[in-house]
Amino acid sequence: MDYLDNTKPVSLYIHIPFCTTKCGYCAFYSLEEKAVREGEKERFLNVLMRQLDALVEDLKRPFHTIFIGGGNPGIIGYDNLYRILKLASRYGKAKECTTEINPETLNENIAPLFEYLTRISVGIQSMKDESLITLGRNAKKETNIKALNLLSKFKNEYGISFNADIMTNIPGENIQDALNDIDEVASFNPDHISLYSLTFEEGTRLIESCVPMDEEEQRKMLISCWDKLESLGYHQYEISNFARKGKECLHNKVYWALGQYIGLGPTAESSVGYRTIISSREPDSLSDYLVNPSFESVKLKGYEAEEEYLLTTLRTGTGIDKKEYFSRFCEDFDEKYGTFIQKLDKNLYEDTDQRFCLTREGFLLLDNVILSLAMAI
Repeated sequence: MDYLDNTKPVSLYIHIPFCTTKCGYCAFYSLEEKAVREGEKERFLNVLMRQLDALVEDLKRPFHTIFIGGGNPGIIGYDNLYRILKLASRYGKAKECTTEINPETLNENIAPLFEYLTRISVGIQSMKDESLITLGRNAKKETNIKALNLLSKFKNEYGISFNADIMTNIPGENIQDALNDIDEVASFNPDHISLYSLTFEEGTRLIESCVPMDEEEQRKMLISCWDKLESLGYHQYEISNFARKGKECLHNKVYWALGQYIGLGPTAESSVGYRTIISSREPDSLSDYLVNPSFESVKLKGYEAEEEYLLTTLRTGTGIDKKEYFSRFCEDFDEKYGTFIQKLDKNLYEDTDQRFCLTREGFLLLDNVILSLAMAI
């Protein structure tokens, strides 16, 4: 790809755009199985494999990380996921290789994938049946428990890491419900827990059927959940992500550091380059992707790349490394942003000679902080 920096790592994201039924809150592109025409899955796999083969041969080196997401990747079958991972690993295995999987799709037949997989991310969302119904999930609590037991077994027998997604601020949920979810999921000893605050996206079923919780309630619930996760030994290394020491998701850290990654599949995005950033996106529908699986690319202007850098790095616990910022943008961070930082509430950030990062209070007001700093760009 043009502008790919061959001195730096490259990661791979593959979007599998199929699911059994679409969750009420989901704004990602996916198609319910009933909406997929006969033969479309096979055509998708053929197009994807051709794209991937060309990419692998172009790079001729291992990907830094691989992440298969969706949708629900399990829908295409473990045999096809194995084919994808085998091809992606032709020139060597990735340092981290992850697939998302829904609890109702997880079973023992995934074991052959452990030749390449190092990590599984499972969407638990809630351990309360009423909340799962509100969210429009296919799984019940019983299904979640079965999946978590299986993941614990895989961890013990094969050394596979696993991540559990939990959603909070669900209508009808109280703080104790959210804390109980965390306790129950943590009892299965996942290496990583992602805690997401439910958002009401335009065009989703949820926005038509439920009313969001009051903002102050949401804030209290988030703080309580963050405290609980920290008390259980899960360090908050990004706003929504908590991990045991050394078990952070390397693939997502690529996104947050504005590293290089290539996305394949409908709506998948790519970002390559270092000082010059090229952002690309695959076609926005399966039908368009099958006809013309080509990237629409744009070269980010300097200020656009810098805005993106602020948006991603300030989500993390480590924040902005000032030396790395200078290397990337050829400007002194303190000289550019110092005046604007001084106008912020001192409780929102930590500022040293080496880095600038947000505190927990800063995380809660992230959008406001970024708007303030963006004035300097």
